[in-house]
Amino acid sequence: MSKILIIDDKPSKYSVLLGRIDRSINVDRDVVVVGCIRDGLVQLQRQHFDVLILDMLLPEAPWGDPVEDGGVKLLEHLDEDPDLKLPTYIIGITASADAIKVVEEAFQSKPWVLLKTSNGAPWEERLLALIRHAFDSEAAQDAARYQTDVCLITALRQPEFEALTRTPIRLADPVLIDSMTYVQTGTLISNGQTLSIVVGCCLRMGSTESALLTAKLIDRFRPKIFGLAGICAGFEEKAAYGDVIVADPCWDYTMSSKITTTPDGVTSVAIAPDFITLEGDISARFENLSQDRSYLSNLADRWPGDKPRNNPQIIVGPSATGPAVIADASVFDDLRVRQHRGTVGLEMEAYGVYYAVRKATRPKPFVFSAKGVCDYASFLKDDKYQRYAAYTSASVVTEFLGRYGSEICQSLD
Repeated sequence: MSKILIIDDKPSKYSVLLGRIDRSINVDRDVVVVGCIRDGLVQLQRQHFDVLILDMLLPEAPWGDPVEDGGVKLLEHLDEDPDLKLPTYIIGITASADAIKVVEEAFQSKPWVLLKTSNGAPWEERLLALIRHAFDSEAAQDAARYQTDVCLITALRQPEFEALTRTPIRLADPVLIDSMTYVQTGTLISNGQTLSIVVGCCLRMGSTESALLTAKLIDRFRPKIFGLAGICAGFEEKAAYGDVIVADPCWDYTMSSKITTTPDGVTSVAIAPDFITLEGDISARFENLSQDRSYLSNLADRWPGDKPRNNPQIIVGPSATGPAVIADASVFDDLRVRQHRGTVGLEMEAYGVYYAVRKATRPKPFVFSAKGVCDYASFLKDDKYQRYAAYTSASVVTEFLGRYGSEICQSLD
């Protein structure tokens, strides 16, 4: 069912339009109408809407007077509050022949539409056309289908991608899917069923690169599960070499909403982390796998090279993404004080993967990042345990898919 939210303190002007929608658009639709910013925010927190029709002249509360930039204030909340569900389409309505500057600016930098209802402009016809387009686009997305069971990527070819190729995943030779992207297709047995697998590797490290590759593979292969394997830094008091950190939540620790400098030259940064959490279907199964001590002991025993004394553990916990390799352990302390007190992981790609999945069109995959700890982000870091950490990551990812992949995929059929 398509959902429309109308926020306007004079909703009667839409009565004729809604009747025309029922007559000309063959979809089930649910319309919610509220008259102020406060009630609109309540609805946007409660559920996702396909279309938001937003008057720019709005009161902040039912008993208040409308203000010229009331609609803009609501849009600012949408930008800044991660608990609000961003509508797929936003259509602004203004009765001003020349919209005030702040309204124009709000729509200039966004993929939204501002309709003017003054001077006899045919705004109702255009609004009806926009709603029809939104519903047609949603119907096209609903008609799309999953095509692949699992996509897996790494940031580095050595040692991360190489570790994936040494798992029970049976892979074919690399093939080009466009002018610069090689992938390998393959299969993995999960509870007696064969999962289709696509694996790829970023051209370089970083969240931007991982987001681009993720978006490309989702669009091309439509997987049910999307995973990131590889290596990361761990917080030394909570994680050891070879431990696999499953990022939940994940965020970009450099993200800020405002940077200001006083006349005295003092600069302050308003931090605005965007935390993205795992679906319960994924986190619960990783938690269950983390309790299998026999498996984790055997995992360590199978590694032929240098390894730490302790068996690896699987840690489902907060992991931050940043733009650079860190060799300063104080970064962890700062993150745990200023952003998330439980931070256990630090790496460079997971947020890009999670964000690309969040913004993908339907049908969306479940997503996870499971990376092995190879250092503690200190000046003492070296490459000694990189191959071991890549091995534990790839092995845990493969074991997770072998145990739970078939049932997760079946739940999406």
